[in-house]
Amino acid sequence: MNANRWFRSWPRRRLVIWGAAILLTTGVAVFGRSALAWWTRQMAARNLTVGALSTAQRWLAWSDWFDPSDGRTDLMRATGLRRRYQQAAWKEAVESAERKGAPAERVRQERRLGLIQAGAINNERDELTSLVEAGVATDDACTAFVHGYLARRDAPRAEMVLDAWAVEVPGSAHVAYMRGVYWLWLGDGAGDLGRRYECRDRAEKEFKDSLAVEPRHEMARQTLADLLEEDDRLEEALVEFAALAADFPANDSAKLGVARLLRGLGALGQARQALSWLPPERKSSADTAAEVGQIELESGHYQQAQNWLRRVDLSWTADADALRAAATAFAVEGKTTVAERLFARLDREHGNWARTEELQLRLATGRGDPKAADELRRLSATNAGWPTAEPLGRDRPPTSPADLYAQHCSGCHGSHGDGNGRGARHLFPRARNFRTERFRLASSVNAVATLDDVVAVIRRGMPGTSMRAYEELSDQQRVLLAQEVLRLRREGRREHLIRSVEDEGDEIDEDEIHHMVDSWTVPGPAVSVPAIGPNDSQAVARGKNQYFALGCQNCHGDDGTGSPDLPCYDERGISSKPRDLVHDPFKGGPEAESLYLRIFVGMPGTAHPSCSSVSVDRLVDLVHYCRWLSRAPRRVQTNHQRAVEDSRRPPAWLFDG
Repeated sequence: MNANRWFRSWPRRRLVIWGAAILLTTGVAVFGRSALAWWTRQMAARNLTVGALSTAQRWLAWSDWFDPSDGRTDLMRATGLRRRYQQAAWKEAVESAERKGAPAERVRQERRLGLIQAGAINNERDELTSLVEAGVATDDACTAFVHGYLARRDAPRAEMVLDAWAVEVPGSAHVAYMRGVYWLWLGDGAGDLGRRYECRDRAEKEFKDSLAVEPRHEMARQTLADLLEEDDRLEEALVEFAALAADFPANDSAKLGVARLLRGLGALGQARQALSWLPPERKSSADTAAEVGQIELESGHYQQAQNWLRRVDLSWTADADALRAAATAFAVEGKTTVAERLFARLDREHGNWARTEELQLRLATGRGDPKAADELRRLSATNAGWPTAEPLGRDRPPTSPADLYAQHCSGCHGSHGDGNGRGARHLFPRARNFRTERFRLASSVNAVATLDDVVAVIRRGMPGTSMRAYEELSDQQRVLLAQEVLRLRREGRREHLIRSVEDEGDEIDEDEIHHMVDSWTVPGPAVSVPAIGPNDSQAVARGKNQYFALGCQNCHGDDGTGSPDLPCYDERGISSKPRDLVHDPFKGGPEAESLYLRIFVGMPGTAHPSCSSVSVDRLVDLVHYCRWLSRAPRRVQTNHQRAVEDSRRPPAWLFDG
């Protein structure tokens, strides 16, 4: 079973649905609307019994179409909504059933089940028995009581109901599902990680047992998929969401889940395809806009991501993933004021959430802790009112180099250039630390970047990273921005040296510090780059010989596509995959002169060495060969795709046609 199962099955399911619609329309003329409304309710009841809630709701929609005045349809709809824990919609359905004259006793029972499920339980044993004797299905009554006891944090009584229920209905898929809910609840309140993992393992087993008995139990499949996703088992979660979408075409949250998991695994094209199957009304919804926005962000389309994410109403949403994506998109686009505000909200709410979790775990031990309980109540009241409306506002026009940097760079590189901007945590590789790390592109003989080198990077960006091209800035703005970056570089190097001297307990010699800072930050003479003509077959052949003679194949592979298993690290000790000379764009640009500099100077701060001792003619031949290897169009990867490739590869079936 995989995601393609759903993609293949959906067109056929549409034919079945259309066929059923034609048959039902024909049946109206033959049997009458009331009879067909009754029949479709019976079909809904059968699906409710096995837990196929979305299918049941679809049959109820037909029943409502045949006879919109029958309150029994709304009452049955309320049962399905209660099982989905959709409180507001449940209440509306019950009120509609009452207005339409549904049997008063059944309406009363449904209301009572809703209250019990929320924790309002009185004389529990007698009430459970009386409900069943009055005709309430055992599954409905027991489900409400288990949820009610859990809402009251009374696990022993919930377990007691489950045990009695299992004796009465042995081998029930719904009992296994509710046992999974019970264990999941216990895990969420566990006081230590070992107990939490044990409970979640038990919950997973119960959900799988439920599906083994009844594969169409929708809530068991949904909750299992959610559990696997929460545990970062994305491939397994995708299988479950794909099965959910295939079995229940009306379950739009399953389609969103498929898209979300495919995005998480780097399959952005298939994620878009998953969203294309949503009905028109859902394509314009806030949760769909949030998902599309995150797909565009991972695709490197930052402006499109902003446009989609603005539809989420960022001033009010509590969707942390959407806020994080929007903040990152704004940060990368240089709209730092907006990004900082969003990141601040995320940090504040994450702090509240972490403290809430800590207090809940402390109270879960059962020992009285009035102070913790009081603080938890205050935090809960604060979180209930979140988010507070904060206008996004706009960035002010920059008036100085520092303002330019704050607006366009600080979101990722940090306000002091240390690479710890709020957006950096979501980038792969992380943003450059200007203060201590070396610049990768340099044109001087001592491998120190010049002002022109930094300006060039600002103008064209840095392929293979999130550093985009700032083509909208004027030449003067780019120069001012580069000057600020170099100032931060010099300031950071000075601080680092002084700190090192102080740690050693030595006396600071300002002249020596100044000299050492110069050696790191002042570029030497420019590299003399020869004129390089167009490729010819002889130059390419000689360049290939140089490629192997100089050992380039050890990192870049015999065919130039890279050696992914070779352990290469940058100056931070972070794994750095050798460049794929065939498919990846060249850092610094594809021009022959730029490539010559990369080979002559090397890539400072990486494992790529300098070849300054090699003769000019041999280097020119090597440039011809490397340019001959390069193919167009060149591969462009997103942050997530780079991270996934660096750590692991998605299964091949994700990318099958």
